[in-house]
Amino acid sequence: MNETVRFLRRNRVDERNAFGLAAIGGVVAAVSGARPTGFVVVDVGLVFVAVGAVIWAAASAPWWALATAAGVAAIIAINPLLALLGAVGFVGGLVIGVQRRDHDKLRAVVAAIALNVLIRSDLQGFLGLSAIIGIAIGITLFVIGLRRRPSAIRRTGWQAIAGVGVVAAVSLLAIGVAGLGARPDVTQAARQAKQAVDTLNAGDYEGAALLFEDASSGFARADRALGGPLALPAHLLPGIAQNVGAGADLSAAAADATSEAAAALRQIDPATLKLSGGSIDLDAVRAVEAPLQRVQNALSALRTTVDNIDSPWIASPVRDELDELQVDFDDNEPRLQNAIDAVRLAPALLGGDGERRYLIMFTTPAEARGLGGFVGNFAEIAIDNGSISVNEFARRSDLGAANLAERAFCLGCPDELLAQYGPFGFNTGPDGSFAGSAWTNITMPAHFPYIADAAQILYPQNGGNSVDGVIVMDPYVIQALMRYTGPIPVPEFDLTVQPEDAAQFILEDQYILAGDEGNSGRIDALGTLGDQVISRLLGGSLPEPPELAKDLGPLVAERRLLMWTDDEAEQELLDRVGLLGSIPDMGTDGGFSVSVTNGSASKIDVFLERDVDVAVQVADDGTRTLVADVRLTNNAPARGLPRYVIGNSVGLPDGWSRLFVTFYGPDTLESATVDGESFELTGFPEAGWTGYSVYVDLSPGQQRSFTLTFDLEARVPGDTTLSSPTVWEQPLTSRS
Repeated sequence: MNETVRFLRRNRVDERNAFGLAAIGGVVAAVSGARPTGFVVVDVGLVFVAVGAVIWAAASAPWWALATAAGVAAIIAINPLLALLGAVGFVGGLVIGVQRRDHDKLRAVVAAIALNVLIRSDLQGFLGLSAIIGIAIGITLFVIGLRRRPSAIRRTGWQAIAGVGVVAAVSLLAIGVAGLGARPDVTQAARQAKQAVDTLNAGDYEGAALLFEDASSGFARADRALGGPLALPAHLLPGIAQNVGAGADLSAAAADATSEAAAALRQIDPATLKLSGGSIDLDAVRAVEAPLQRVQNALSALRTTVDNIDSPWIASPVRDELDELQVDFDDNEPRLQNAIDAVRLAPALLGGDGERRYLIMFTTPAEARGLGGFVGNFAEIAIDNGSISVNEFARRSDLGAANLAERAFCLGCPDELLAQYGPFGFNTGPDGSFAGSAWTNITMPAHFPYIADAAQILYPQNGGNSVDGVIVMDPYVIQALMRYTGPIPVPEFDLTVQPEDAAQFILEDQYILAGDEGNSGRIDALGTLGDQVISRLLGGSLPEPPELAKDLGPLVAERRLLMWTDDEAEQELLDRVGLLGSIPDMGTDGGFSVSVTNGSASKIDVFLERDVDVAVQVADDGTRTLVADVRLTNNAPARGLPRYVIGNSVGLPDGWSRLFVTFYGPDTLESATVDGESFELTGFPEAGWTGYSVYVDLSPGQQRSFTLTFDLEARVPGDTTLSSPTVWEQPLTSRS
């Protein structure tokens, strides 16, 4: 009982002095810059009241509690001056203990020193560690000090504490109600905003504007809920206030940004952007850039708001939402930038700065080449200020023979193309002979920029005009374009080609209909089909850009529709959107692909079946190898089809396939086997990869299996990170 009495010994306290010192200490703490709620006015008042209350109560706190508080403050203080001040407070606490006198003013001063040092410290550790220590010490001093006051004062103090608790509870209840009301709006608005960005990236400006408007309305409702009367009491609660403020700021910024984006997109009329009557309105194209830039600026402003409110005070759930928004911004920013760059460069591409001429090469994978198929027909088009005209449409053979008297007539062609493919018609081989013509084999490389570069050089040598760019498309692109032209009569075969049958007609039916009687009728039929497709497209109208992008986008991804120009800025944009046809970059996890080139002048490759499996194997010591399994199967019949399809020019029986196979991978080939037997391969460089080529003969129904193993950069043992090798496919027929 005596120990309890000593612990609760009440010091005589001059309440006026205690309040005065509390006020001074509270003011000093209030200007420390501490922001427990994030609202300046509230924070100043809250810090002043809280620190002042503790100093007032600590005027009767025991010396050991005061000395401990000041000592802890001195220890965790980062600033040396603050640590010295805390040490002074510690000494003051010891003086009180030694003299065993009331010293109510000194007690209050020591408490003020301890609290002001604590509120300015920034102890390294987990989030809020300094604040937690400071709050714990403050509560301890307040409770111990208040218990040593007379009963009437104690009663008043506890009532004040109870009042604070009631206010906090009411505030939490109110913000809970406000948050529950705002949450559905925020969730729905966020979903609509993401859909709007996806819709915008697809080129549907009207649909994106509508979704942005709906999102703006939802965010505005959430802002009103989080900034309304129910949420006001939450501004008094540390930690809670930051989250409420973050939600309100984000909702308001999102409402403004999505509203601005919607208003900008309403300025775009997609109908003015389509090809009609062989022309595109370049002024309409130019007018799209400013609205898209406004959309980008609006979303960037929202992103800046997210960055600014990403404070360490914000609780984990809110931080997760912000991180998710940040990821969405990062993912969509490049696509929006691509759209802006596209409308910025489109006028020049469409002859806005002077006439542009393009060579279009129509390929068919019925006779495979490394890019996909060999060139059957070509067209030269001119575009002047948005108006498109066809200068020529003809067979590849009409280009004429190259100047074979020159040893290397493809002067200026890429060195890597000449080194590997030169003997196939681009220049002479070591014995002075040619293995083919350049236009027959121009699509042998897999890297389209090499092909386009060579075509730009060779085309004028063969009677064409100088061109600014090269486009390639295969039968599946023609089939997609015929959705806009409708059926096309082909009188040479007394039939009408339906849009859905176009690829089948080009790849197989034309050869079967022609039989073994020759190519003249078949070639005329292809000329009719191609000429009518182009004429109808230019004479009529293409759909609006969103629909066109939707129909052709997958074919671009499959490398069936490609485009190259000799302008570096345009090349960079075409590469970003996938049109340039570059071989993708190979990362540290390696990569693999396989291409086939028909080596027997047949149209048998529609019957080729190709299966490729790629995996990275990791040993216990971190050593990694990339293993590629390739199976090639010739499903062609030995008879029953025209010799032009299943015959060949190399003396093999009908139905046999000769392929020039190229495996692409790292330059670290460790081993190669075919049907389990080892064989040697020599590598050659192509666009950052190494190609390994070999001739393969396949009889009807035969399958050959290849396994290639490459060494990869080793990892630290125990690293379980999944490898992601780069894998790409040569576009062949849909069967392959």
